[in-house]
Amino acid sequence: MAIENNQDGAGEAPGISVGPRPGAASPGASSGMSVPLPRRDLLALGAAGAAATLPLFGRAARAAESIRLGWVGPLSPPGGYAEGLLMKYAAAMAADEINAQGGVLGRPIEILYQDTRGLAAEGTAAAERLIVQEKVVALFGEFHSSVALAEMEVVHKYNVPMLFCDVWSQEVTAKGYPQVFRNSTTYPLLDTAIGEWIVAAGFKNVALLCEQDDIGLASRKVVSEVLKKENVPFDLYTADPTATDFTAQILRMKAKKPAYDFFFALYAEAGAYPMVTQAQSLDFAPTPQTGFFLSGGEGVDPTFWKNVGKAGLWLVCENVGLPKSGWNDKTKAFAKAFNEKYKTDPPGSAMESYDAVWSLAEAIKSSGSTTPEAIIHGLETLHWVGTRGLYTFSTSHTPDWAFHQFMDAPISIIQYDQQDQSTFDAPILWPKKYATVSYLYKTPPA
Repeated sequence: MAIENNQDGAGEAPGISVGPRPGAASPGASSGMSVPLPRRDLLALGAAGAAATLPLFGRAARAAESIRLGWVGPLSPPGGYAEGLLMKYAAAMAADEINAQGGVLGRPIEILYQDTRGLAAEGTAAAERLIVQEKVVALFGEFHSSVALAEMEVVHKYNVPMLFCDVWSQEVTAKGYPQVFRNSTTYPLLDTAIGEWIVAAGFKNVALLCEQDDIGLASRKVVSEVLKKENVPFDLYTADPTATDFTAQILRMKAKKPAYDFFFALYAEAGAYPMVTQAQSLDFAPTPQTGFFLSGGEGVDPTFWKNVGKAGLWLVCENVGLPKSGWNDKTKAFAKAFNEKYKTDPPGSAMESYDAVWSLAEAIKSSGSTTPEAIIHGLETLHWVGTRGLYTFSTSHTPDWAFHQFMDAPISIIQYDQQDQSTFDAPILWPKKYATVSYLYKTPPA
């Protein structure tokens, strides 16, 4: 059973948002770049505040009182609601499957959805509403780190477990709150992997540009420390998180002597797509002389190709879903069912949302209770294989962000070699255990 309780016109969705990505600050306004939302998506969202019963479940589960879980995330602008919607779809699929098997402890799973619009204040209100009014036993979801940082204070206050999905800021788990878990990657893990790949690929002179905020600067620090350790020369640049015109920075980097052979940009705001198109139109990157890595998640967003067109060809980016080369039987079954139902491939965030429902169900099942203490214990002792591998959550506080972190969250680096290419079909460059090509980087043709 799934109940939708969106706020502020969440169902009125004229297009797919190009809002900030995981780890980005809360958006202040829509970028204006969007693509029409398919009619099936509009029908799926429905009217704001409307209740919709999604899953069916067996007789035994239907006769018992439901176990209520709360989902939070962006379903309307200015948040990144293109992926928020796919995360919601994935959660509903998981609830359907669990209830079809009889539910948990003989009771059906019921998910109540709240739209945060990618805004911290909305996230706080949504978490409060789900806990105080709807009496959920646990929360999951989210897509923006800045919103997650607000929501985690609410679940800590009320002692309700929350499993965050697609939020990457290390601060989410660094506070050590016992109620807070995360099944996605985090910037220290991701940026270390990116730095190691840059070194392995043999780049000799790197330009690092990031958002001028705490998350961007922290991410850049991790990458630069890896490069410094390996004696790879680099220069540091910053940009305002609200910027959409990067002509001055790009021309300055293009004029640098000796020339940069690699451009790394951590820019998860709405300006990420203009940055890609401007770098290409100014003949800076990706070119035969200079590679281009766009970090922050925009490279795998459902709207990527519609917004950048041919400028995305040869771009390198991270993918936090389990790479196709590493798929297990559950990944294959989920991806097939998701594509058949929604006519699109599930991004990593959708896999995280799907697995979060199952993880919470397994935690409740193993502990035999829906009390906060039981669910927390169930997650801390979880050993369950989902679409993204074997889930366990660290109980170590060293480093501080490791507490309740899924330390084996998959990370891969891909490079598009065809326009409009799916993330599933793009060549995987790194790490070696997932690589689908023998090269570490393919230089664009002249």
